[in-house]
Amino acid sequence: MRENAAKKYQIFNPHDEICPICAELNHIYASNLFHNEMQVPATVGEGYCRRIVVKPSMKISISDITFYEKMTIGEKQGSSLHSLAFCLGEGFLWRVEGNPKEYGIACGESCIFNSDQGISISSHHPGSRFLGICVEFDFDIITSFMQHKRKDYAYKSLFAGRNILCNGKTSPGIRLILNDMMNCRYREHLKKIYLEGKILELVAVYLDEAVFEDGTRTVAGKVSAYDREALYKARNILDENLAAPPTLGKLAKLICLNEYKLKTGFKELFGLPVHAYIIDKRLELARLLIEDQKLRVTEAALLVGYNDLSYFAEKFRGKYGVNPSQYSKNR
Repeated sequence: MRENAAKKYQIFNPHDEICPICAELNHIYASNLFHNEMQVPATVGEGYCRRIVVKPSMKISISDITFYEKMTIGEKQGSSLHSLAFCLGEGFLWRVEGNPKEYGIACGESCIFNSDQGISISSHHPGSRFLGICVEFDFDIITSFMQHKRKDYAYKSLFAGRNILCNGKTSPGIRLILNDMMNCRYREHLKKIYLEGKILELVAVYLDEAVFEDGTRTVAGKVSAYDREALYKARNILDENLAAPPTLGKLAKLICLNEYKLKTGFKELFGLPVHAYIIDKRLELARLLIEDQKLRVTEAALLVGYNDLSYFAEKFRGKYGVNPSQYSKNR
């Protein structure tokens, strides 16, 4: 079984046939154990790579590696799974086997591709930090989500062929899911159950945010294609200005819609009125700042636009069930 797995997955350095880090990576990727971890050989860099096999159809790779020299690593998986990768450190370059185009991935961006594709990853310069998480999953997960929908959705073409799709900045909601996965406090069977749920949540939220923006979301004709594009622009403006969002009137002017269409269309597309959406995303970002950046509650509240700490605590408690101060102590 181990031998077959090793044949399926191959990691290599095109410039160094005896690259020590590739040897270590091949070792952990060839294993079917639930949890494997390697430390980067001190001769080439520092950091670690963690591999978690939740089940044959769900796998997670978490890396935090700094290379002393510029590095290129190639991989051939020979797998039917699809990969969803998130860059959380410095950006790097991707190249897909058989495709001359090189893709640049910046910090906070993501990409999705078929795992049977041969790919290579290159750092921009010596000392680059590879920090990120890659989730592999079976296409059946997607079809199970969409089984009640029509069969001609663009999401099918997204996962077909040998293409790689790069997306913009990762939202606070997705970043929170990634953070939960990377810092899971459970062990053994509980950890498997927890991570399986998180992978499903991640795929669902990713599809909602990244895939349905191409117009595949069904709104029963209530929102025109033009209005839909304007409303996604409105959401992007809000996401980038959560601490000081524009007024409804200004936002409507920025996207060239009247306020009525903005209010009704926004709720139709995104499930929340504009003001409620801002509150929800502010709280997600505040939780991320407390959990991931280890900021104090006061600092996090101010950064997301709350000057009234009592009001912030009330909203935070309503969303997460605990006061922000209690949440901070438990991290």
